[in-house]
Amino acid sequence: MRHRWVEYLAKAWDAFFEDMFSFVPDESKRHLRNARREILLALRSAIDKKIEELEKSEKSSELKKVRVEKEES
Repeated sequence: MRHRWVEYLAKAWDAFFEDMFSFVPDESKRHLRNARREILLALRSAIDKKIEELEKSEKSSELKKVRVEKEES
C-alpha cells in the first residue's frame, strides 16, 4: 500500500521542476536532456566494464586440483 505523503511529495517534486524549467529556453532543455542521456550512457559503459572485469576474475580464479607431496622430516 502506497502512502499518501509519497504521492504528495512526488507531485511537489514535479511542480518544483516544472517551475524551475519554465524560464529555460527550449533549446537549453534539449541540451540538458541530451547531457542527461550522455551521463547515463557513460554510467552504463562503466558498469559494463566492471562486470566484464568481475567475470574475467571469476574465470581466472577457478579452483584447480593440485597434488601435494608430504615433506619427509
